[in-house]
Amino acid sequence: MTRPRGRPRRAGADEEILDVARQMLRENGYRDLNVDTVAERAGVAKTTLYRRWPSKGALVAAAIEPLALSADGDVLSVLRETCTLLNLLAGVDDVDVLRAVLEPQRRRLVSLIAIDGELLADMLLGALVTRLLVTRQPLDDAFADAVLSRTR
Repeated sequence: MTRPRGRPRRAGADEEILDVARQMLRENGYRDLNVDTVAERAGVAKTTLYRRWPSKGALVAAAIEPLALSADGDVLSVLRETCTLLNLLAGVDDVDVLRAVLEPQRRRLVSLIAIDGELLADMLLGALVTRLLVTRQPLDDAFADAVLSRTR
């Protein structure tokens, strides 16, 4: 039996790294998140972090994935949750990170909307993404409420 190369992985290191990344996203947003600082705060080497997630985008996508599944219920709660997640991503420059948030939210919306689910889900999420990337106006519960009320 051959021994694996290098030191064994520290138990819980992955979740600790993701927790630090989530905390830094909440504190500073996507633009100011620094992978080297995440590694330092998590107490791991930069190579450890980059071995698991090869880019800042991949790290952020993994960190926010569990957050994108927390709300139950109705269309409004999904929209509000999406606003919260997208606020963490102000300044995002990586389409894979946006996709990591939007794909599960879109699937949830499609399943909740009885008629023209795909079209309406695209319209609702499109309004949020426009705010995030184009107008850069606040993404909050009031905006989610307004967007939904205009589609009824």
